Amino acid sequence: MQHDKLKSIVLLVGSLVLLVLVAAKPDFLRPALPGTEDSPGEAAAALPDASSPARAGVVAAKMSFYDLMIEFGFDAPSIQLIEKAVRNVYDFRKIYPGQRYEVFAAEDGSVESMRFSERGDEAYIDINLRDGAVSAEKKEYEYDLRLCPAGGTISTSLFAALDAGGIPPELGHKLADLFAWDIDFHNDMRRGDYFRMIYEEKTRRADGMRKLGRIVAAEFYARGKSHCAFMFDNGAGGYDYFDENGKALRKQLLRAPLSYTRISSNFSHRRFHPVLHHYAPHYGIDYAAPTGTPVMATGNGTVIAAERKGGNGNYVKVKHPNGYVTYYLHLSRFGKGIRAGAHVNQGQVIGYVGSTGYATGPHLDYRVQKNGKFVNPRTISLPPADPVSRAKMASFIDMRDRHLSRLSNIATGGDGEAFVSGSDPGVGADPARKEPAARGAAR
Repeated sequence: MQHDKLKSIVLLVGSLVLLVLVAAKPDFLRPALPGTEDSPGEAAAALPDASSPARAGVVAAKMSFYDLMIEFGFDAPSIQLIEKAVRNVYDFRKIYPGQRYEVFAAEDGSVESMRFSERGDEAYIDINLRDGAVSAEKKEYEYDLRLCPAGGTISTSLFAALDAGGIPPELGHKLADLFAWDIDFHNDMRRGDYFRMIYEEKTRRADGMRKLGRIVAAEFYARGKSHCAFMFDNGAGGYDYFDENGKALRKQLLRAPLSYTRISSNFSHRRFHPVLHHYAPHYGIDYAAPTGTPVMATGNGTVIAAERKGGNGNYVKVKHPNGYVTYYLHLSRFGKGIRAGAHVNQGQVIGYVGSTGYATGPHLDYRVQKNGKFVNPRTISLPPADPVSRAKMASFIDMRDRHLSRLSNIATGGDGEAFVSGSDPGVGADPARKEPAARGAAR
């Protein structure tokens, strides 16, 4: 027993001495980088820096920050110091597969700094290990913007037209988001309908990596009516989208809370119930969709209920401004953090399609109340967000007219075809232009 006590004391003292040495001696924080050859799966693309990294790659599957630092030659106390020192900037417990990193070495080969990209490639974490101290800072990448045109004609669906023209499907999702309040992209599409858009292509100055940016202007012709959208800073803290008259496209509620296969049952005051086998009102829209399909809150609000109850099964009830309440029934499970009292934002996932309660198959029963009375979600007139202000209207009209002229020059191709290009009359590269700092969410 005496031997065990002595061993414990020696280990404790040794650990304290090691921590003191780590804090006092820079070399403990800056090991010589073992082997600079690329590891399997490591990427050649670099993060922004004038000098070349000694090592660059991506985080492997099931790899922790600790595992990665061990590969770089750090010992356990040093890793703990680094992790603790940068936690107020970035929590490395959230490291993820595919996350890009770079390690820079000093002249003596010791680790001098490290950089980790964040999701979305908009920013990176810069960790400095010079002079025996650890510091970290979140920095944003700089991008150059190029305006690009794309257009297409509908044959069977929007995404089929995009695929036919080699247009990234991400643009289709962005386009559908713009007009989600006014166009039902599952039921309103007709052969011969068409779209035109002007979107940003972003090129990162550090390494030339390209990615899609925002749609700045768009036109969608559906069911005999033209719908327009223009991105504009209305002075309310960020960009939003407006129609040609300056009215906001964004409404208080989305028209539908999910991407669905079909509508299996409409709003009705008298419907034959498929489970109870009698006629009763059906105050919602049934959207047939596979189990697990994400269900979104159609507007900002507060969760009143998130529970399992009788025929509703798992359901969520959300209270919105101006007397609106929405219901989401038969969910397989709830979204993360969804409970009574939680605040939700428009488009936030609040649950997943299921068949709990009185349901013959997987679907979502979506209902809307206005001032205590159920209304048809598909036909209700939804209040819009604020329009372009009077003070900004002249600037908006000038921008709108320029974009309308550019949109009119974009080809839409033939039946079921799409057109995309990197240049267009009046739309193209602007090498000197730098994307402004984030000023608010733009759908």
